[in-house]
Amino acid sequence: MTDVKITPDLFTDDQGGHHVDSGRPSADEVYEHYRRLIGEPELNVALSWTVMLPDDGADPLTLQEVSTRLSGGTSYELHQTARPHIVNLPLPLPGPCAVVDCIGTATVLYGSGELPLPGVLRRMSSNARVYNAWWNVNSVNYLSLAIDGEVLLKIDGLFPGRAEDHPNLTQWPELAALGDFFVDVVDEECLGRDDGWNWRAGFLTAVELATGVRLDRRWLDGEHPYLTFSGPIPA
Repeated sequence: MTDVKITPDLFTDDQGGHHVDSGRPSADEVYEHYRRLIGEPELNVALSWTVMLPDDGADPLTLQEVSTRLSGGTSYELHQTARPHIVNLPLPLPGPCAVVDCIGTATVLYGSGELPLPGVLRRMSSNARVYNAWWNVNSVNYLSLAIDGEVLLKIDGLFPGRAEDHPNLTQWPELAALGDFFVDVVDEECLGRDDGWNWRAGFLTAVELATGVRLDRRWLDGEHPYLTFSGPIPA
């Protein structure tokens, strides 16, 4: 594997625009930010966006630790830097790739459609909290939370149900506080919500409110380390 030494403080706001902001904006402001960003080509078709926070008192996860967890035993290579759109290109790579970076005490992953798989979330969340927003070209989607090796929440944005349908929602109070996220209706035709709420923007809003980490245009235009794998990531 390529030996890449990267520390969290290497990637600052000036180098990528992705940051932990102590002066948090309101939920409405965050939602409007993502409602606009969703129109960008990197997000409007498919996305996997993950923010990992270490347990209280634990050391931040290094890029090597996150890479090893994600690989699940598959050999991988951590490359220097590339723009995040590399994960959307039909490149002749040996396996799937994901962009990985550190922001303060958080570690982020952009790409890798395997993240919503329960086994992947469980191993990624050892001694950590893992927030994942994922959707594909067919609008199959999940908003997930895993803590200390256990998947506690996995919610469909089109069919979120009511807040009381999710007993572990107390573990994600910022999501519970998003009044428009859940719908108290019975969708007998299973067509999904049609009330104008942008569930993709809602996913990313919930992740930012919980972690303080923002995905924005500057980060998408920046360069970050990325991973390639020799084969499929074990579920």
